[in-house]
Amino acid sequence: MPRLLPGLRAAKIGAWFCLFCLICARAGAQAPSLTIDRSAGPARIGINGNIGAAYTLENSTNLASGAWDFLLTAPLTNSLQTWFDSASMLAPRRFYRARRLDSLPVEYADDFSLIDHLGRSQSLYYHSLNPNVRAIVLIFTGNGCATIRDMIPAIKSLTNQFAPQRVLFWLVDSYPQDNRSNILAEAVSLGISNGPPILHDAAQLVGRAYNASTASEVVAVSTADFSIFYRGTIDDRIGSNTVATTQSYLSNALAKFLAGGVVSPTATRPAGCTIPFSPRFTNLLYSTDIVPLLEAKCARCHNPGNIASWAMTNYDIVRQFAPSIREEVMAGRMPPWKADPYYGVFTNDYSLTPDEARKLVQWIDAGAVKGPGEPDPLATFSPPTNYPYAWPTELGPPDAILRIPPQSIPASGVVGYRYLNVTNTSFSSNVWLRAAVVRPTNTRVVHHGLVFDGSSSGTGLDGFFAGYVPGADATAFPTGTGKYLTNNQILQFQMHYITVGTPQTDQTEIGLYVMPVPPTRPLLTRSAFNVTFSIPGNAGDFQAIAKFPSPPIFNPGSNPTLTTNILVYEMSPHMHLRGGRFKYEIIYPAGHVPATEVILSVPSYVFHWQSMFRLAQPKYIPTGSRILCTAAWDNSAQNADLMQAYADTGFDPNYSPSRTLGFGEQTYDEMFIGYINYAEVP
Repeated sequence: MPRLLPGLRAAKIGAWFCLFCLICARAGAQAPSLTIDRSAGPARIGINGNIGAAYTLENSTNLASGAWDFLLTAPLTNSLQTWFDSASMLAPRRFYRARRLDSLPVEYADDFSLIDHLGRSQSLYYHSLNPNVRAIVLIFTGNGCATIRDMIPAIKSLTNQFAPQRVLFWLVDSYPQDNRSNILAEAVSLGISNGPPILHDAAQLVGRAYNASTASEVVAVSTADFSIFYRGTIDDRIGSNTVATTQSYLSNALAKFLAGGVVSPTATRPAGCTIPFSPRFTNLLYSTDIVPLLEAKCARCHNPGNIASWAMTNYDIVRQFAPSIREEVMAGRMPPWKADPYYGVFTNDYSLTPDEARKLVQWIDAGAVKGPGEPDPLATFSPPTNYPYAWPTELGPPDAILRIPPQSIPASGVVGYRYLNVTNTSFSSNVWLRAAVVRPTNTRVVHHGLVFDGSSSGTGLDGFFAGYVPGADATAFPTGTGKYLTNNQILQFQMHYITVGTPQTDQTEIGLYVMPVPPTRPLLTRSAFNVTFSIPGNAGDFQAIAKFPSPPIFNPGSNPTLTTNILVYEMSPHMHLRGGRFKYEIIYPAGHVPATEVILSVPSYVFHWQSMFRLAQPKYIPTGSRILCTAAWDNSAQNADLMQAYADTGFDPNYSPSRTLGFGEQTYDEMFIGYINYAEVP
């Protein structure tokens, strides 16, 4: 930035002393100057300069301190541009200066994904290809902030005005003491429970990444390139009400942006309640703070010979991928655990806690440094190759292995489902199994492999025995349960293969692990399913329901209930590329308190990583209840997985978002199955 001119001009206006610091102008340019006008009450500060030049306007109440406070940054759209300083009404004296900028900096918005107060996932970059969204306005908030309460009418008015012009408004709660329950309660009390969405920034990653400092601070983002075109205050009111001189900064910025004009100012001083950020971690060390976290939550997949695309073998490679790690954590893609933490506790939850995420991102933001002489535990960390490339290490070698005949998969085209029967002749008598693990020998081409009791229909809806899908954990059956396998029992493999451009082979197998004694309860696998839905073309959030127990085919609108008490151990939602979200909810008998209860919500379903969610405490569900599954599909051009498949297949119309589709076996069709592993109990 250029130096300030040594010449200063001071003016006394009433009880106000204002210092005008003139800014050095380039040769041949108009010499800039500051003006002041107090006729309207608050000081109206003006900058007289070249159109297009950008300035930062600052004020001070004590020149001796040398401290200047930010007021705004603006490119001039007129040779004389003025703004009111509303806070000047509260100060005994005030000095001003303007600093000319060499250029107006461009700031870009980090991608992120958060869950809102209604349990929906909101992802910023999801809207990069959304023709119905031109801008997203983030409004930072927190429970109990008086400024937010004062601003609610303005937020509602802005939403009503600009939502029809393709602007989204998201509130982001970064207060560490807030949780989803009290965020929802606050939304109800403020009359905004139906919108705009309030996103819970539990780890404060978004608040820190966006340098937010106060509740009511706004950041306006263009979805064309995710540049930030305005940040600061909604308006400059003092108190709860606006006055004649109140400047509607956000409204004006949105109007200019939508009209294709120059937004000015681009930044203003935020006002409101200070966001109480958790203290930063001190003395973070790579070897003792970061490596244990990576080993516990990341290296299970990011190791040589396993499913991740790169291996965490030492510090150098972690540092190389540090920006990518930060991006994946912020966007909610890694670790790939998609259960909403508000509902249920799961034994196989490998997500980052808010503190772990905060620690990891802070370390990366600080340069991902390993101190001089600090050891590198990752260099000696070598977990064994694990499932699906080997039998699960926690289970060991199976007692018996059954294999399908070798399968040849063509280089291209659509491969129909293959149903292959294998007879169990591994044991001399009937046995109880503590685990059954399906393992493909070629994960590139095995979309999924499911194994059923051969006497069942083999449709995926009943008689399920074991299965493999990308992302599946291979573990023992829940404690106290097992599955019965008879001698000479036929097991039917349902194999779904995909083509990868070259001929391939596979011989998927099932490993059988015998229990020494019979279990307390047989483990049953059933599902809530729906095969009659029809998803419209270009539908971004099409919803349907499925029930367990399932209604009779002749009466799909009925609501049958459980005829026995059950213990639910695990749940596994299944959809295809257009899958968006999935929820399991108990509907209890009349008179039960509560009447309903959500036991699993997956607000951002990922087809390429399908998890089985095992409850830490099995859920008891009484006779007379039922389980309602709610699913929604994203059949739109904003669905990145769908559009990637559309492009990869040479724009096969089956993958087009304009297609209307229903239940079908192939990836380009859809499914709606909510698997449930449970036992019947007295």
